[in-house]
Amino acid sequence: MTIRFDDPAWLALAALAIPLAFVALRWLHAMSRARRWSAVVVRTLLLLLIAGALAGASSVRTTTRLAVIAVVDVSDSVRTLAFPDRAEAYSTALRAWFERAKDTRNPDDLFGVVAFDARRAALLAPAARDTGELDFSLSMREGTNIEDALRFANAMFPPGASRRILLVSDGVETGGDALAAARDLSSGAAATPVDVLPIVYAPQRETMIEALDAPPSAARDSIVPVRVTLRATGRTAGTLRLFLEGRPVRDESGATSRRVEFGPGRTVETFQVRLDDRRVNRFEAIFDPDADDEGVPIGDRVASNNRAEAFTISPGRGAVLLVDGVSDASPAGPGRTLARTLAQGGVDVEVVAPREIPPDPLTLQNYDLIALQNVAADDVSLGVQQLLADAVTRSGAGLVMIGGPNSFGAGGWKGSPLEPLLPVTLDLPEQLIVPPAAIVIVLDSSGSMAMSVLGSGRSQQDIANEGAARAILSLDEQDLVGVLEFNNSTRFVVPLGPNRDARASAQRVRSIVPGGGTNLYPAIAQAGDALAQVDAQVKHVIVLSDGIAMGSARVGYDAVERMRDQGITVSTIAVGDGADTETLQEIARRGSGAFYRVIDPNTLPRIFLRETRVVRKPLLREGEFAPVMLPSGSPITSGVSPSTPPLFGYVLTQRRDGAQATYAIDSPSGEPILAHWNAGLGRVAAFTSDAHDNWARAWLAWPGYAQLWTQLARTVARPPATRGYDLATDIQGDTLALRLDARDDEGRPLDLLTVPGVVYLPDGTREEVTLAQTGPGVYEARLDAPESGAYIVALTPRLGERALAPVLGGATRATGPELRTLQSNVGLLREVAQRTGGRVLSLDDPTASGLFDRAGLEPSRASLPIWRPLLVLAMLVFLLDVATRRVAWDRWLSREAIADLREAAAATRAAKAAGVTGALRRARDRADADGLPAPAKLERMQFDPRAEAERRKAIRHAVQTRQREQAQPQPAPPLAADPPSATPQAEPENAAGLLAAKRRARERMQGPGDA
Repeated sequence: MTIRFDDPAWLALAALAIPLAFVALRWLHAMSRARRWSAVVVRTLLLLLIAGALAGASSVRTTTRLAVIAVVDVSDSVRTLAFPDRAEAYSTALRAWFERAKDTRNPDDLFGVVAFDARRAALLAPAARDTGELDFSLSMREGTNIEDALRFANAMFPPGASRRILLVSDGVETGGDALAAARDLSSGAAATPVDVLPIVYAPQRETMIEALDAPPSAARDSIVPVRVTLRATGRTAGTLRLFLEGRPVRDESGATSRRVEFGPGRTVETFQVRLDDRRVNRFEAIFDPDADDEGVPIGDRVASNNRAEAFTISPGRGAVLLVDGVSDASPAGPGRTLARTLAQGGVDVEVVAPREIPPDPLTLQNYDLIALQNVAADDVSLGVQQLLADAVTRSGAGLVMIGGPNSFGAGGWKGSPLEPLLPVTLDLPEQLIVPPAAIVIVLDSSGSMAMSVLGSGRSQQDIANEGAARAILSLDEQDLVGVLEFNNSTRFVVPLGPNRDARASAQRVRSIVPGGGTNLYPAIAQAGDALAQVDAQVKHVIVLSDGIAMGSARVGYDAVERMRDQGITVSTIAVGDGADTETLQEIARRGSGAFYRVIDPNTLPRIFLRETRVVRKPLLREGEFAPVMLPSGSPITSGVSPSTPPLFGYVLTQRRDGAQATYAIDSPSGEPILAHWNAGLGRVAAFTSDAHDNWARAWLAWPGYAQLWTQLARTVARPPATRGYDLATDIQGDTLALRLDARDDEGRPLDLLTVPGVVYLPDGTREEVTLAQTGPGVYEARLDAPESGAYIVALTPRLGERALAPVLGGATRATGPELRTLQSNVGLLREVAQRTGGRVLSLDDPTASGLFDRAGLEPSRASLPIWRPLLVLAMLVFLLDVATRRVAWDRWLSREAIADLREAAAATRAAKAAGVTGALRRARDRADADGLPAPAKLERMQFDPRAEAERRKAIRHAVQTRQREQAQPQPAPPLAADPPSATPQAEPENAAGLLAAKRRARERMQGPGDA
């Protein structure tokens, strides 16, 4: 082991020891020589310790341990072009290669795995254990970023081991710079060699649709050209078909397909297509190559690149999307009542179930109005909720929420992306004094909850925490909420109380981390005890667990039955394959709640929201009442008779304080029934009663019913698009280019506009963009577009504070750059290996690879900082330094002090001997008095020969002392204060010598100043 210093300049402090030593020797002359030099040595040691700590001292040891991290490419090009026959063939081949290549691995060697495409994820942290069954079939994002994966792997290496990276890839990168990463990995003291394992392919026969081009915008009912670009590596023949909204497009001859023969190279086929009256016209092109007698395509290996999509936006007539949460879009259900009424009023209506809401922003552009009829929040994913909000605020679409038992606050919409857009608040009216609901969420936080979900970076605990957090955010401030986590023990993360600060409570829940066992039953009992102490209209417990509970289930059953008798219901959620589903199902049955069996934990947030709806029933006000038509001047109620039939229920909401909303109809107690306002670029309306034969059953035969709903649809729906904006979108290489030409009604350029917007990427994410002015009325922007699919652009231009009409456009990439290359880039991989000092390995011969070969690798040096122990030792030495200078320890080691100590010890021994002699004499005298023979008496006293020897030795010492005193010219006078001798008169000389020795020893020890 050697010592290394991070900042050795601090060692110069040790030079201060020389002047300090000189000063100490000059000024500490009153000390003995030993004490002076010890002070110098201790002070020098203190300086050395402080200098070493400041210099960052570390102990360095050498080790032969090796850590290898395999960086495996899982992009589409590797799996489809190199292994086109079976999807799992790639994973099987790599597992077999790793199994055979680890023969040279030592027991303490480490092995880790990183998978990557456009993103990267650690499949296995570097460890000495067996790798197990690795799965390389995951797909994160289209593309390949070798640089990011290499840097990520290099950061995973543990200290104290030599490093080696194995890169498994085809070398086709669509992002990053692999050579830049190789340059950094090869520099510095901790250089990391990168071995490469090329995945080689070069298909001789391949056909693809390279591009499908359609105009981004066009006039309604116009004829537009649609071009299909085909590419083949050899001579190819097949059938090309084009579809518009799923219907085959006929060419000039009336045929729905076109025979194409071309190659090698590219060919372009053009179709003339008449647009529908829809706002968004979708195109899809499909090429089917000829097949042999067994049905195998000739000249084509990959089928996924034989289709492409594009779209054209026109100012067509938008429809109304009615989301039926009443009867789940059943054709004969009561939810169709409103749809039929609107259709009779000339409104184009499309009815879907809540789970059938289009999940992409492009399809939503076909609808000028979206109506949610008794739809619960847990029936709509969070991503779709955000898309609905964007459709209103950014694209100008209309939104109306219609009431029912599962709508507004009763449906869990509080805390959702749509809540801020509503013209009413979902909080409970303040006149409700008794808390309407009390809910305790019992969350499993055992160690098994750390398991990742579907190969992602999120654990079951993360998703469960998020579900509980969203449930808290959906509750009202007056609701009582608590969150109890359990593993081996239980703990209230959120104590049961009013939901005053929902965001803070949600944040505490999101911080729960897994660890420990699964002790469920005490947690259930504790939740029941907490709820039994509060007053609420509804009391409910939600239990989530992913394991088998410790202890007897009878304990849990008894607790649940006691809770049920107290009016507390219990629902349970079983997550994963290891949960005790039978016990949890029985707990839910005995607790009069619901049981959920969850395989995919991603559905947990929706289940939590569904369960919170159980406690939202106090938000419903059912019973006959007469609506109050207000003189609001709203165009929705214009011309509608104020004498309305009664309604029989509504959902409790409140007016927004200071909001510029229009309240057209109220309940007799003042809660809103119909309200509307502007939200962003769109309009939003809220009707808190329903629109079918339940609460509104008396309205169905009323003539004002059809008039009111038809006027509401036309008022809230998106207005027709204005002219003057021309948005051009084009994908150039891996870049999406945007250009907006803005002109007024007279054709003059509109300058000084602010043009923000959002681009929806093919993977469902969104990216903010702002166009900058580059010319008169011209605004441009560019952003990366590496993936295949549709890029949808929604711009919201503004002139000062005035919002202008939204502009929608987009472009489509048929295939990504990976699948267009059709050949692996082995040259790039060889360059990476050469720059880092790595090797080029072969997938065909893993035994010759030497994956854990240490040739060319220097032994690793593990550095352990020791500056902290040095500081601790410096503090101890500092105390010793102070003690050396302040405590006169040297006088205990002088020649005079040693002599005095010897004399004092001798005097003590003499005193003991005199005492023994006196005792013997007194014993003899008593024996004479008793008339016994002296020897017998002495035998009874058990005379000790050792004591007699001590006595004689003391006598000799006293005689010698007396002789020395007589040899002195001036003997010291006797002390007047000395007490008379207790020694018998027969030995006066011995006593006098003893007293004189004691006196001199006392004078020397006290010193001259102490007398």
